Amino acid sequence: MARAGDVEQTMKTNHANASALDLGSAFGRDSAAFGRDSAAFGRRRLLAAALAVPSIAALLAACGDDTQVPGATGSSTAGSTGDTAGSTTPTSTGDTTTPTGPVTPNTTVLASIDHPTGADDVVVRLGYVGGFVPAGTAFVNLPSLLIAGDGRVYAPGVTTAIFPGPLLPAISVRTITEAGIQRVLGVADAAHLLQTPPDYTADLNIADAPDTQLILSAKGETFVHQAYALGLQDPAESKDRNVLNGVVIQLGELEQLVGADNLGTEEALVPESYRMQARALTAEDLAGYSSEPKPTIVPWPASVGISLADAESCVVVPASAVGTLFADANQLTFFSEAPSDTPEAGATSSTTKDSSSTVYSVSVVAMLPGDTC
Repeated sequence: MARAGDVEQTMKTNHANASALDLGSAFGRDSAAFGRDSAAFGRRRLLAAALAVPSIAALLAACGDDTQVPGATGSSTAGSTGDTAGSTTPTSTGDTTTPTGPVTPNTTVLASIDHPTGADDVVVRLGYVGGFVPAGTAFVNLPSLLIAGDGRVYAPGVTTAIFPGPLLPAISVRTITEAGIQRVLGVADAAHLLQTPPDYTADLNIADAPDTQLILSAKGETFVHQAYALGLQDPAESKDRNVLNGVVIQLGELEQLVGADNLGTEEALVPESYRMQARALTAEDLAGYSSEPKPTIVPWPASVGISLADAESCVVVPASAVGTLFADANQLTFFSEAPSDTPEAGATSSTTKDSSSTVYSVSVVAMLPGDTC
């Protein structure tokens, strides 16, 4: 059975300029491996583009059908009626040959598509779930693209390619116009993704790959499209997988899809709160850090008001409660906490405060629209 890692080497050669999906930091020594391997998941998505680009023009001619997207009404409201900015009209030959690669749907947007408009509402969320990842990695897994109802776009930010990297995954934010949102939803609607998802299962010879997950909220409903190892080994007869993959590729080039004029300048996100998960480390875990770089252990501030012992699953931490604690930490920063521990202000140490302290590895990420604990 071929493993996902076998495909990644080909992707590395063909996509030296491809950006990697930053899934955040991992626990303990596994974070070193994740620092090297986190780019693999972004490469999996970009491999789909590598397979698709040489044949997209041919596919559009062979498989395209001019689809007009009618106006929709729903409980959510947004959009500018009559907007046609997102129209693309490639020529269709009328050939109905089954596609053998990603399909880029032809789109003629005749009216606006309703969608949620709240700051915490998710209109579009593209990400990757599952797969073989180190402990804690899934918790900080960031979407590769998230469009919120209030016209903000979130994506993984730029980070240093060193280990240990920052504890906090970098996130960028920018604005998108309503016309830009309509272009995205128009493409999704033309691809028939704003309806009950089809069965994306396929007979694949790939192990340990993640699922591609695309969530769309429009027309008063939410549609979740999820496909295992999308773009890595899609059977030619799987039109639904190829159509989904084509939309995923377009979303990966958002500026090209909606136009630069519909997007604001990228900025680093300043979080208002964080999601945090803590894992107690055993003496055996700590003994494994015998080589450089070695971890730094600092006392967990009692002033945060949240105990690490209570954060085994997930807790929300206000940014104001931690100050620069997370921003100053890296992937080898651990935190010690003793029962009724009250650390001295500003104290740091390479060892636990006392023998009764428990050392924790912490995974933490900024709260994004739609996130819950």
